[in-house]
Formats: sequence, C-alpha cells, structure tokens
Amino acid sequence: MAKDFLMPLRHLHGHIYESILLIKEKRKLREKYINPFLQKNRNNSKCVFLVLTPEHTNLGDHAIALAEIELFKKNNIDYVEVTGKQLQELKEKKALGIFNKFPIIINGGGNLGTLWFDVEQIMRALILKNPKSPIFIFPNSIYYEGNEWGKEEFLNSQKIYNAHKNLHIYAREKISFNKMYGLYRDVKLVPDMVLSFDKCGEDFERSGCLVCLRSDKEKTITEENEKLLHKTLREIFGDNVKNTDTHSLENVFPKDRETYLSQKYCEFKKFKLVITDRLHGMIFCAITGTPCIVLNSKSPKVRGCYEWIKHLDYIRFADSTEDIVNQYQQIPSREHHYDNSHLTHYYESLAEDIKSIWR
Repeated sequence: MAKDFLMPLRHLHGHIYESILLIKEKRKLREKYINPFLQKNRNNSKCVFLVLTPEHTNLGDHAIALAEIELFKKNNIDYVEVTGKQLQELKEKKALGIFNKFPIIINGGGNLGTLWFDVEQIMRALILKNPKSPIFIFPNSIYYEGNEWGKEEFLNSQKIYNAHKNLHIYAREKISFNKMYGLYRDVKLVPDMVLSFDKCGEDFERSGCLVCLRSDKEKTITEENEKLLHKTLREIFGDNVKNTDTHSLENVFPKDRETYLSQKYCEFKKFKLVITDRLHGMIFCAITGTPCIVLNSKSPKVRGCYEWIKHLDYIRFADSTEDIVNQYQQIPSREHHYDNSHLTHYYESLAEDIKSIWR
C-alpha cells in the first residue's frame, strides 16, 4: 500500500480548523457571560459572578442560592448567575478561564470532598483557571472518604486551593471548620445561608406527620428501621402520615426557584411534625416554625448544622428511630417562631468580606 504523504498535512489542517472553531466558541461564550457582567458593572461597580447554582431538583440548593442573592441585594451587590450546568459546558469547551480577574462567588452547600466528587472536580478546575479572581466558596460542608482514595483527594484539593492567592472558604458548621482550619489558607465559620431566612409568616392549621427521608447515597436509615418508623408514626397520627422530599419531581430553573420553595415551605407548615434526615428538611422546619425530629445522615453536616439551631425547642435530634417518641413528647405544644438573631452577625461579616474587594 502506497504511503500517504499528505496525511500529516491533513492532520495539521484538521488541528488548525478545530482551533479556529474553539476560538470562535470561546468568543461566543465571552459575549454570553462577560458582556452582561460588564454592562451591570457600569451601573454598579460592586458586581460578582455567582456560579455553580442549581438547575436540578434539589430545593435545598435552590434555597441556598436564593439566600445568597438576598444577601447581595441587602448589600447593593449586583451579580450574574452561572449555573452548574453552564459551568460544565464552559469546562467542556475549555473556557472556564473567562472569569479571570472578575470576582467569583461559588454557591454554598455540601460540595467539598468526595461525596459529590463531580462538583469538587469542577470547583478545582474553576479555581485553577481563574488565578487572578477573588474567589469565595460560600458556606460549605466537607467530607472525604476515610480510605486511601479519600485521603489522596484531600491532599490534591489542599494543593490546588492553597495555590490560589485570593481564595476564601467558609465552613457552614464546626465539624467542617475544624477539618479545614490550618490546612487551607483562609477559612471562616458561617452558618448555612438558608438559616438567614425567616419564613414563619403565614400560618396553617397543623395536623399529621410529614416524613422527609433521603433516598440517595447519603441515606443511612435501613429499610427495616424505616418500616418501624412508619408503624410508630401511624400509632401516633393514624393515617395522616405523608411522605415528601426536598427534591422536586422536575428540574427547577432559577426563574422558578422562589415559587417552588414557597410551595415547599407551605407544605411543611401544614403538619404538626416533620421527621427528616435531610439537612434542608431540618432547616426548612426551623425557618417555618415547624416541629421537627432530625435523624443523622452519612455526612456530618446535619449534626453540625443542628448546633446552630439547637436552642429551638421545636427542633429535636434523635440518634435512632427508637428515640423518636421520646423526642416528640419533649416538643412544647404551642405555636413556634424562628429566632436567628444570634446568626445575623455572621452574615453581616460575610457581606463585609465580599465588599472588601472594592475598597
């Protein structure tokens, strides 16, 4: 078979063509994301990119994003939102660096570590590609597997995060803070952003029990214990025991998140008691004045965040399903109101950290 002498030229031509397409694609992406930022920046110099926000079903993540936006509004900070899905597109098109030099706020949550490793990876890539940006990782929990892989990935994260000269990390509970403090360059403690809300307001006549349990890899309650739980609850509330989740049945887009969250808050307000192992199941109960018994989950975030609200006598922590009846009997039978006055200074301090960018 004759040798194809033109093959190297064809490969070179293909490479040049792909490079040109990539340059054009990056230009389009800059126009899509940077131009709106620059336009807002002309009217208000205090402008940031809020990134890694949800378009998925998890209403806890949506509540976090909405609480962050409320913090911006209170402090006259404008923003351009870039969702996790959009960030993934930028990563695939090698365009994550388009934010470089501009302030970046990374949406809070439980994203640091190996539990949701795909999110950890995109955070690493974002930090690597934007070395000149001031970057703030809003209140987060950290969890790495205790095996060799988990330890190795923790070291990888330390190396990448500490190489950035202007990265600020906020832990949303003391367990995560204690793990990060001294290992990362700049770590502070700030409660989960949703605890800044007070959604007590409108009252409903409460009855029955709402069960809000995980069904993903963070689930710890066994099927046997879950059946026992429902049996116990039926003995107390009869047939008025319902199931729910802090996930919606469909993806939620930023423009609709407030509507979906309002519906979920109203749902919680209609019940005498909520049983949950979800962090934001607990937090939604706290901010709506809904009596709640919390079961622990795989990540330490639930127990850790409970410490912020343990003064609320209508939120009780149970170490086992057998302890639920005892905890329920200790909840005062009256109307409850959320008190977060002891937390406001944390959020004020966080806002001051952001505003220091422009001083």
